[in-house]
Amino acid sequence: MRLYKTTITPLSNFATSLKGDTIFGQMCWAIRYTFGNEKLESLLENYETAPFLVVSDGFASGYLPKPSLPSSLLDEDSDKKKENRKNIWLTLSQIQNGEFNKAITDEKAGNQTKTVATVKNSLNYKTFTTDDSGTFAPYSENESAITPRDIYFLVSDLFSTNELIQTLQTLSLMGFGKNASIGKGFFTFSDFEEIKLAQTSNTFITLSPSVIQGQSIKQAYYEPFTRFGKHGAELAHKNPFKKPILMANSGAVVVFEEAYTKPYIGKAIKGHSSHQDTVHQGYAILIPTKEIN
Repeated sequence: MRLYKTTITPLSNFATSLKGDTIFGQMCWAIRYTFGNEKLESLLENYETAPFLVVSDGFASGYLPKPSLPSSLLDEDSDKKKENRKNIWLTLSQIQNGEFNKAITDEKAGNQTKTVATVKNSLNYKTFTTDDSGTFAPYSENESAITPRDIYFLVSDLFSTNELIQTLQTLSLMGFGKNASIGKGFFTFSDFEEIKLAQTSNTFITLSPSVIQGQSIKQAYYEPFTRFGKHGAELAHKNPFKKPILMANSGAVVVFEEAYTKPYIGKAIKGHSSHQDTVHQGYAILIPTKEIN
């Protein structure tokens, strides 16, 4: 498999977080719109045993997240807990070399997320009132103005680099996530850079929420992540809600008994939706780091 990185530059606010499992779902819709449903179905045919695509979260440009490890294993000063919590970004080389105590803050990484709440009110277009009783019932939605983000794509030979570029181009024109129809989630992206990870190890860091149960792991450090998913596009009009999924969040550290050679971990998730063909990315790209004894 080949690992690529691109940097997206937002053209509007985003109403949905750039998590790898969500991006994968949006990429599947973009594949369908770009190449047709038959192409998508062929790519997903063996997804449960051999993923054609694994997508990372969106990270501060030039950085990756600090691993979810105890401070003692991060070689941090235990007397500086508040500062340690703010130091969240490392370069790829620092992660591979295990230099976790060199993590920096959002400010130093040039990473900004400004979240604003937009107050709205639902309208019944049959009665032109706010609800059945005609009372005012406002609600708020959050959206974020973000700086450029790096996204990593791990692709198999079934999915060419050119197809990957075309798919992301379609997604950039569709808009990512919630409220794309009113201008949210639009972006441009840079040329794809192929990333070579020659280092082998028995210890890795994940780049998206993933399923780590049943993966022959010796030890794992992670924070739980619950995905309350919803369908998009035409599937959003009939029972859009999915069952909650519990995963290990991005930045999890997994330790194997011996050197591990696959560039990803996890599995496909099915059975969480009333739409039987629905599949969720439970895979994560792995970045090797120094071994934890």
